[in-house]
Amino acid sequence: MLGNALFSRTDKILLTALRAIIFILLLLPVFATAQQFTSTIKGKVTDKESKQPLWGVNIIVLNTNPPLGATTDETGNFKMENVSVGRHTLRFTYVGYADATISEVLLTSGKETFLNVEMQEQVKNMQEVVITNHRDKSRANNDFATVSVRSFSAEEMNRYAGTLNDPARMAQSFAGVMTSNDENNQIVVRGNSPRGLLWRMEGVEIPNPNHFAGSEGSTGGGVSILSSNMLTNTDFLSGAFPAEFGNALSGVFDLNLRKGNTEKWEFAAQAGILGLEAALEGPFSRKYKGSYLINYRYSTLDILSLMGIKIGGNVLPKYQDLAFNFSFPSKKVGTFTLFGIGGLSSLGENAKRDTAAWETFSDKSEYRQKQMVGVVGATYLLLLKDNRTYIKSVVSYSYTNNSSGNDTLSNDFSPFSLSNEKFIYQTLRANVTLNSKLNSRNTIRSGFTYSNIRYKLYNEQFSFLQNKTQMLVNNTGYTSLYQAYIQWKHRFTETFQLNSGVHFTFSSINNKFYIEPRLGAEWRAAENHTLTLGTGIHSRIDAMSTYVSYENMNKLPNKKLDFSRAFHVVGGYNFGFLRDFRLKTEVYFQYLFAVPVGTDSNRTFSIVNYDDGFVNMPLKSEGTGYNYGLELTLEKFFSKNYFFMLTTSLFNSKYKAADGAWRNTAYNVNYVLNALGGKEFVVGKKKNNIIGINTKLIWRGGQRYTPVDLEKSIAANETVYDNTNAYNKKLPDYFRMDFGLSFRRNKKKYSWVFSFDAQNIINRQNVARYVYSPDKQAVVVKRNIGIVPVLSWKVMFGI
Repeated sequence: MLGNALFSRTDKILLTALRAIIFILLLLPVFATAQQFTSTIKGKVTDKESKQPLWGVNIIVLNTNPPLGATTDETGNFKMENVSVGRHTLRFTYVGYADATISEVLLTSGKETFLNVEMQEQVKNMQEVVITNHRDKSRANNDFATVSVRSFSAEEMNRYAGTLNDPARMAQSFAGVMTSNDENNQIVVRGNSPRGLLWRMEGVEIPNPNHFAGSEGSTGGGVSILSSNMLTNTDFLSGAFPAEFGNALSGVFDLNLRKGNTEKWEFAAQAGILGLEAALEGPFSRKYKGSYLINYRYSTLDILSLMGIKIGGNVLPKYQDLAFNFSFPSKKVGTFTLFGIGGLSSLGENAKRDTAAWETFSDKSEYRQKQMVGVVGATYLLLLKDNRTYIKSVVSYSYTNNSSGNDTLSNDFSPFSLSNEKFIYQTLRANVTLNSKLNSRNTIRSGFTYSNIRYKLYNEQFSFLQNKTQMLVNNTGYTSLYQAYIQWKHRFTETFQLNSGVHFTFSSINNKFYIEPRLGAEWRAAENHTLTLGTGIHSRIDAMSTYVSYENMNKLPNKKLDFSRAFHVVGGYNFGFLRDFRLKTEVYFQYLFAVPVGTDSNRTFSIVNYDDGFVNMPLKSEGTGYNYGLELTLEKFFSKNYFFMLTTSLFNSKYKAADGAWRNTAYNVNYVLNALGGKEFVVGKKKNNIIGINTKLIWRGGQRYTPVDLEKSIAANETVYDNTNAYNKKLPDYFRMDFGLSFRRNKKKYSWVFSFDAQNIINRQNVARYVYSPDKQAVVVKRNIGIVPVLSWKVMFGI
């Protein structure tokens, strides 16, 4: 809906404009100057397990002449000024710790670069070895994660073609991950429903952080609320999660917000097709190390509408969002932070007030959607005086209010409601984490989370078959979720470690208690060869409406449903060769059980095939399923001004509902291939400026679908599916090409970057689904959106 609204009527205009923009970008190096510019690199170095600052770490910039160096102070901080702009490699050395190397750090004028560096203590009393710890993006920020994890930075998110600065769209490039729909960023992980994804920020669960989020239970949307200006390194996990991650079945996005500059005021402004954006950061005062970071975006489409330019015709998506992170450090009592994100969005299409123009039923139909989502939270980090233990506490409040509806107009333009839904959530969460590094071999982490969830849910639908409006959900209430975990990491040697733990969950919605053991192991068999293993049991609560939906009014047949549960086991092999290359393979098996499935006339229904929406039928927790597959990744990390990644996923995804038959899941496409890469060209007489070109190719099998029962659809005047043949058909193969082009210019006190990022640059409209058309009384094809081009210009400067 969103993509068609934005781009279906403007392809020719945009494509002509894009050709002109690309031509201009290619000419920009002509205007480069010969002046050399410098900026500042600073950061903080801490122990990887205890988070304690390390005093006396030596830092050297490897690719400067003469070499530049620095040493951390008692707070673990370092600073290097007058470093030439461009990319640099830094090495960190400290007695008793493995060396750490961070490659290709991008430094621009007008913006200081801050690095959070973690170093790992070497195991004592072992044969002396020298370990160099390059920042391997296959490894997690979370040191308890051993398998199925990928860490990425905000810069990578900007670099990958077709991501539109969206972490969810970036994750679609990884092995085992694909999109469920081009019109939003919901992601399918290893054949699982997108509903199984967990979003976390600063260590606590958050609601779906996307505009135009769709219906109940959705974990994605059309435009991300998250800005790359706000994020630091993020972990994405796709299976066998460590014990601290609960309420997740398929994947985890573990987001972290960066802190503002503590010494200098900096400003960034961006203008593009989709929106205006501004970021402001800096210290509260020159004498205090506290800082603020604020980011705001406003939909350009709304501004164009006010000027009389309506890109989407009668459909006009509107959105705005705000994010902030305030830090209040203290040497005596620890560090407090206050953070938040929030967004408003709306979308609608009005019918023409001219009955003579009505030729089909859809001509007199109207659609509306509104969304409000927000999270505010406070964290407190206390480093204990033993220099080995920290306590982190987080309190958050979140609010979600989504509504949508469809109407049809009578000849006097009076609306008649065909559907109306609303879901409101207010959630208070409190989390405490205790982490203790007992010694160089052993680290223990434990935690507790309490969630109080209040909800107000409403859903009514008009049935053409019964010629009446049916009330499906109308419920207000609250429930509580209690989670606790303990996990232990033991390093037997420098090359072998074992992570074990258990997660506990109790829910008051069904009064069920769940115990979930987890285990992960990593063995560096040789210098460049690593074997990994992860296993565990995982569970996730479904959307509240699933538990409180009606049957024959006021009955709640699903009140006692179990959580959906899964057993994961993953084995992996990682081979690092040459300097920045790696070959990674993982094999996995997932067994799903206690899955809600339909009864009676809905005996082929299973929640594993559902991405969002109210579930209005009696269910029982007797469904099962399995996913197994092989994933291959060949990757060259960014160095020498280029990178590439090739991923292949071969898998099978099946489910069994109440009818007892094994069937394909909706997401059983069987194979996914991704190929992406990029190249930077350093230009200008002093090599101050950068041209970047990036591309991505996606090829995968078509999704499974249930055929339309044409005869019953004609009788009901709406789409009716032949559920006796659930998901036994397959759409044509899916193919897409994305493209990105940018030019970064450094001046003495500021820098700017002009970029063009396009999803589906070849404008291929893949088949999305088949539906019944009441106007044509036939089955018609619905296609995914075509090209989604985004032009933007961003400027950064400091005071």
